[in-house]
Amino acid sequence: MVPYDPPTSNNASNSGDIGLEIIERLIEGDGTRDLAFYDVSDHQLYGRKHHRRLTGDTAKRAADAGCDAIVYQSVLWWCFVFIPIVPLGVFAVIPKLECDDPDGDADQYRGIPIDWDWRQIGLQYAIVTLATLSISGVAWLWWP
Repeated sequence: MVPYDPPTSNNASNSGDIGLEIIERLIEGDGTRDLAFYDVSDHQLYGRKHHRRLTGDTAKRAADAGCDAIVYQSVLWWCFVFIPIVPLGVFAVIPKLECDDPDGDADQYRGIPIDWDWRQIGLQYAIVTLATLSISGVAWLWWP
């Protein structure tokens, strides 16, 4: 029997994971921000880091609160036609099951701002840059 968790453990208390306190706040809506994103919005959430599926009583309370049983970390971006340009913050989010928008076509979340994760932001910038360069290169080769 080991009296400590090994470094590869997936416990919520590990550094960087979304802790139980944040999960409880997301479910209860205590100090959260409502985030809504429409088809073409100038703000979008990108990335799912520290993805965690809720189970048991916690999952039931999330469903009773109108939320999905998934919690994860995501970056909120200011976008130009779905292309992330400027990071606006990092959030722990839980998706809402139903949209309270009259049209019903928005993706809605409850979110809590957390510390900026520069590795996640850098990776997303790298992906966007690589995709932009690839598309530009192919367009340059095919241009008459």
